[in-house]
Amino acid sequence: MSRLSIEIDAEQHRQIKTLATFAGMTMKDFILSRTLAPSSGVDTTEELLSHPENKQRLLESVSASPDEHVVFESLDDLKDALGV
Repeated sequence: MSRLSIEIDAEQHRQIKTLATFAGMTMKDFILSRTLAPSSGVDTTEELLSHPENKQRLLESVSASPDEHVVFESLDDLKDALGV
């Protein structure tokens, strides 16, 4: 097995993690699905944003200042906080 490392700033990391969480995926799976999977013609981000509640929560999360960030210990904790 090989390892891939990239340098990204904290904001990029937070955005990718948020998108992956909303997609119910790990960051690794999310990035691989966006780069290696055959294109189904459906953009995961667009699909998530097509639901008004998800769009509002996602946009609020991405635009929040770092001191407003909430760290969740598990996907279940995040789902509970989002009411999903």
